[in-house]
Amino acid sequence: MLEFNNLFASYKGEGTGAVRHMFAHHILKPERVPIEANVWGTPKSSGSFSTMFKSRIGRALDYANDPFELRPGIRSGKKASEKIFGLSEKIGFSLATDYRDFVGGKRIYVSCGDSSSTDIADGSVDAVLTDPPFFDNVHYSQLSDFFHVWQRHILGANGYRKIDTTRSPSEVQSADADTFTERLGAVLAEAHRVLKDEGILAFTYHHSRAEGWSSVLKALMTAGFGVTAVQPVKAEMSVAMPKHRAKAPIDLDIIVACRKRSTHGSERWNGGLWRTVVPAATEQVTRFRQAGRKLSRNDVRIILMAQLIRRLSTSHTVEDALSLLEIATDEIETHIDRLQAVGQGVETVEGNGG
Repeated sequence: MLEFNNLFASYKGEGTGAVRHMFAHHILKPERVPIEANVWGTPKSSGSFSTMFKSRIGRALDYANDPFELRPGIRSGKKASEKIFGLSEKIGFSLATDYRDFVGGKRIYVSCGDSSSTDIADGSVDAVLTDPPFFDNVHYSQLSDFFHVWQRHILGANGYRKIDTTRSPSEVQSADADTFTERLGAVLAEAHRVLKDEGILAFTYHHSRAEGWSSVLKALMTAGFGVTAVQPVKAEMSVAMPKHRAKAPIDLDIIVACRKRSTHGSERWNGGLWRTVVPAATEQVTRFRQAGRKLSRNDVRIILMAQLIRRLSTSHTVEDALSLLEIATDEIETHIDRLQAVGQGVETVEGNGG
């Protein structure tokens, strides 16, 4: 509700549409003509307490009480989905206060703290799913302070109310590549410690600059991980404000799946690197184009870069991988040009020995 009721909110359209919340763009953007909406709401309000309670909180409580899965299908010749109930038990369990409590029988353990240092036992986790910062793209803690100013007054226990900011000297987010790499690497090293040998680490990522990819590659390999699969998925709403302002907007995220390097072999890449990268990237670009999805140059870039770091992460050493990534700059741009032509009536050329 705070997102829709503040001096950074505005109308969609010229005062005739719904309320556009303050984070329609991932920055603090002062509005020339902010609106003053009805906080508690009317039958036709948007962004008000009554509207949000029914559409968000009410629906969440209903789902927790009777969860369902969605089954895709066809109705009247069009794609549709059907809610399937009864497959899952109700959501709602008593929380463990620490890992020992969790092992003792409590089914959910939620902890807020430093992800590079946890109380979870070695080799006890099947999967780690995370969403690391996009290097220097979004200043998460600064933006979240907008909510913390209000929420700290209802989070009085354990001293939260005394803390004026969510900022931390040890937060992973940093505009400095070395700092970001080091801190992300520490979190990934902890994930490596708690994962079982057959466990999977998976996260989403995208970035338009080489530093963002080299940082992730170095952090992963230093922590002991290799990338085993990368899958691009549509991640941004097509109507999102950043999409309309950017010259080559990124509409995709890459799901990156990793396993411990100790469980699969390494490879010393030479002439065969691009012969494995380009066909895989071409196949993924082709599938998007055949589905009618338009891809910007930066969308194509992150598909190619993901396939590249997937292969490089199996190099014998971190130094080998980073060196190959650094000298590949010109070839990356050439292959992006070729991939841009895929599905547009122009044949792509398979990568050379590189």
